Amino acid sequence: MSASTHSTSTLPGTPQFPGNCTLEMALKTIVDVYHRYSIREGHVDFLSFKDFKTLLTEQAPHFLQVCDRNRPDYLKKLFQETDLNQDTELTFQEFSVVLAKLTDDAHRISHGDDRCTPDKD
Repeated sequence: MSASTHSTSTLPGTPQFPGNCTLEMALKTIVDVYHRYSIREGHVDFLSFKDFKTLLTEQAPHFLQVCDRNRPDYLKKLFQETDLNQDTELTFQEFSVVLAKLTDDAHRISHGDDRCTPDKD
């Protein structure tokens, strides 16, 4: 897979991401952001720790500013926990665990809930 396959433009014969619904467009954006960082180092469709750290630092700074997530070892620990096969790179599927955490954080913000405690329900 080449870096050109991660372009946001659609090439003739290339499958197009389905639909223009709000959720589908958000999912496409998530995939595009992942690809923007996964092509920087190592395998084309995997995130190295360096790229993972850069992605979260640039794309999710508010997530990292609460709940002691700005401590020096937080990102390293999160990466290691997410790297399920322990190959020192994250697939998109492994990265989806981090996306779930980001989504939960955003949901808590939308309700004005404490972002650092377990769910109440």
